[in-house]
Formats: sequence, structure tokens, C-alpha cells
Amino acid sequence: MPKEAWEWGNVPDDPDVRAASRLLGKAGEGAPKKKRHHYVAATYLQGFCGTDGKVWAYHLDNPAKPQPSRPESIGFSNYYYSQVRADGTRDDNSFEDLWGAFETVWPETIKAIRAGRVSLATSFNVLGMVGIMGVRVPAARHRHELLLAAKMRSEAQTMERFGILPEEYQRYAGELDTIPVGINPQQSIPTMMADLRSFGDLCFQIGCEVLHNETDLPFITSDNPVCIYDPRPSPGQRRPYDYDGQIELICPLDSKTLLRGSHRLRPVNQIVRHCRVTDRGAVARINNTLSQFAYGLAFASDRTSDAVIALHSTRCPTVSIKVAEKPCGADIIWRHVFGPRPKLSAYIDTPEKAARLEAELAAAKAQASCILGKSREHDDKL
Repeated sequence: MPKEAWEWGNVPDDPDVRAASRLLGKAGEGAPKKKRHHYVAATYLQGFCGTDGKVWAYHLDNPAKPQPSRPESIGFSNYYYSQVRADGTRDDNSFEDLWGAFETVWPETIKAIRAGRVSLATSFNVLGMVGIMGVRVPAARHRHELLLAAKMRSEAQTMERFGILPEEYQRYAGELDTIPVGINPQQSIPTMMADLRSFGDLCFQIGCEVLHNETDLPFITSDNPVCIYDPRPSPGQRRPYDYDGQIELICPLDSKTLLRGSHRLRPVNQIVRHCRVTDRGAVARINNTLSQFAYGLAFASDRTSDAVIALHSTRCPTVSIKVAEKPCGADIIWRHVFGPRPKLSAYIDTPEKAARLEAELAAAKAQASCILGKSREHDDKL
């Protein structure tokens, strides 16, 4: 991690709340290698647990069967943030240490937030936690991987158009619009820091407040809890992350508190006040938006939001991509949308995986030829 990252966030501690910046870069070399990389922090999910210490986890491919889960057993992928160094060794810890600085101070921070604290340390810790929750998740990384795949496919199609397709790709000639393009997940790791810097820029356009939910309907959360949008369109018309001057950000901090950012609040880049929410309908509308932004998992402390989670389970924030051919190449035109959950093609990094893919492509081609042959035979009989 670059040194500047450790110097970020020079704010004073509270007596009982450390600024996360004090912990950045402290793990150092020699720390045990970390395997289980959470993209939803276990310490964050503890704020959405019921009295049994478990959170209801909704896998959005099958939201009708949520599972009571311990926070540490859900929302992770092995070696998700591991990076291969220039010397070929693997760094399993750098990003986990960055996330860990904010996760370590989260219990003391959320305790102060629940008590109505307004301070630079709590603002820094909350905005930092929200920032990393917006960039470390599959929704963000998959977006970049989809764009990289579109770029790779477009470049291959351009080479085919100009008759310069490399020899090793000649066997795919004429089929480049359907051949799976798998992206090395390593390529989306650097995008997290770029996205984090963009989030920092966004924070200088909005002030923030904490909403305290005093109703019997708890806030839900998800594996993509940071919701950013233009507040002017209706929920059914809005697009994720699409704003032009008018900005609203919401992110649940636990089942009873939620961060709300707005271009209307000042000063920017900090929590300026705490507000009570006593209207159950307002909480329901917030949960509707939180459910819209869920990617593959939603979480709740009870089953009162089953219906709204199921309502949005087939769509999630993703990207719409179009390729416009030009005389000397192509332009990739994309925008944020709510759409079907994308299925990324597997990255092929071993001969065995390549052989399996070739076999699958050959079988699919044979099946298509068989179907086409039967269709022509039927037409001939008619």
C-alpha cells in the first residue's frame, strides 16, 4: 500500500474513540497470512444480528429461504484481495490490513454514534467505513471486470475486422461476439483504490447526518450497502450512482442507525447532526432503496422485510455496455443501471480450465448445429 494511504486522516482522537488512521499500516511484515477475506465486515454485520447473535442472510438467487448466520461465516471469499507481487510471491494482507483499521475501531465508533456523538474522529471512522464498504464489494469489482471484458472483446473484434487477429485466436474467428471472456480478478484490485479516491471526492460535495430509527421496523443491509443516487427521480426511475449536482447517499450503520449524505447539508465531509425517525413508512421507503442496491446478499435482524427483499431480488446495480464501431476502432459506451445480476465468465489460467472451456464450447456448437439441422429438416417436410 502506498505510504500516502497511512498519512490519510490526520484527525484528533476522542477520549473513547480512536481515529482509524492511527492504526493504518500497523500490521507490517511478518503478520500471519489471511485467507478468509470478508467483503462484508463481520463486525459491521454484528449490528444487524438478532438476540441469538445471528443475522438473517438472504441469498438473492433464492430469497424465500433466508438462513440465520453468524457474521463471521457469511460475506467472504478466500483470498479475495490477495495480490501477486512483482517477484511472484502473494500478498494476502495489505488490503485486509487497510479494511481492518476501520473494522477494529468500529465497535467504539458505533457505540458513540448510537449515543449521538458528533466529532471529527467519529466522522472520519464512519465515512471511512462507508467508503471501503462501497469499493471492496463484488458489485464494485464486477462492474470493472465487466468493462474490462467488453474492452478485451472489442479489441479482438477490431483486430478481426482489420484482418490482424493473432494466430492463437484464429479458431474463434466469426464467433468473437459469443466466446466467453474471463478477466483475471487481479485486474480489478487496483480499481478499489481509485474508487476510494472518488468516494473521497464525493464526500467533499455532501454533508452527513445520522438517522436514528425509533420504529419497530429495523433497517436492512446488504453486500452493497452504500446507495448513491439523484434524489429527484422516483425510486422506479432512478439509476444507481447517477447524479448531477443533486446527491443523496444512504448507508445503514446498524439496524437502528443509518448515515444519510446530501448536497444540501453543510459543512461537507463530516457528520453534522443526529435526527430521529419515528415514521415507519419512512423506514420502509429507505429499506426499499437499500434492497434495490443489494447485489447478491441481503441481511436483516428479523423477517419483517422479506417482501421488499424478494421484490428487488432479480435486479441489482450493474452496467449497460454498448460498443460503437469507428473506422479506426470502437468506442465503449456504458452507464450505471439496475438490471439482472451479471454472470461473469471464469478466468482461464490453467491448461485444464482451457481444455474444459474448449470442450464446453465444442458441445454447445454441436448442440446448436443439431438444433439447426432438425429445424431445417422440419422446414423441408413442410
